[in-house]
Amino acid sequence: MTRCIILAAGRGSRLHPYTAECPKCLTEIGGMSLIARQLDTLRACGVDDIVIATGYRAEMLRLDGTRQVRNADWETTNMVETLFAAQTEFSEDIIVAYADIVYEPKVLQALLSSSADISVVIDTGWRDYWNFRFEDPLSDAESLRLDDAGLIVDIGNKVEHIDDIEAQYIGLMRFRGDGIEALHQARRSMFDNDRPWKRKRPVEKAYMTDLLTEMVLNGEHIVPVPIRNGWLEIDTVEDYENAAQGFRDGTISRFFAPQVEK
Repeated sequence: MTRCIILAAGRGSRLHPYTAECPKCLTEIGGMSLIARQLDTLRACGVDDIVIATGYRAEMLRLDGTRQVRNADWETTNMVETLFAAQTEFSEDIIVAYADIVYEPKVLQALLSSSADISVVIDTGWRDYWNFRFEDPLSDAESLRLDDAGLIVDIGNKVEHIDDIEAQYIGLMRFRGDGIEALHQARRSMFDNDRPWKRKRPVEKAYMTDLLTEMVLNGEHIVPVPIRNGWLEIDTVEDYENAAQGFRDGTISRFFAPQVEK
């Protein structure tokens, strides 16, 4: 059975004041909170075993049909440590999802259809969505490069030229079989090895893309699951207000179909 771990520990300071009293994933858009939309999609696709890794205002995320694991150090850590705060919930098949994204069932179904041990959803149609979100898309876009075998070999770094980016990571991935041990090995080696990103942030603040990069360096095969749109990220006030307007006037349908198919 596939289990989903939703990473929902952070305060969401870039979404202040909307997160002044509640976790980012409880922000409502189009009449539903982000996490309610994600839970509906998971259940519509048959994923009912759901763990929420909490931190900030954890008591607000005691949601029906889920269980919670709290990252007690959420104020001083980041995504990787939040994930490993829930390592007692690692099974033989886990989806890991950011809490500030929503996605259509077709996106999740594409991930569930992958037979790889490590699968990462990437959006090949990302340019229009980044143009919608940002005045300067390159200010936020990060590297994502595939090798000749179609495997991810570069992810999460800043780039100088937007045309060098093949797709964008969306914060939705799956680990199964040997991929679970690869997760543990990558976290161990992140602490043990000197990496360029560690000059910018301590290992406790590692991003998920840092962990995926470590897997690449460890020789793991990171298999992309390509999609074209069908998801949203609500990371900043500008993101929220643009998306909220898109829901009101219907233009959000260019990137995301609001209705969950049940």
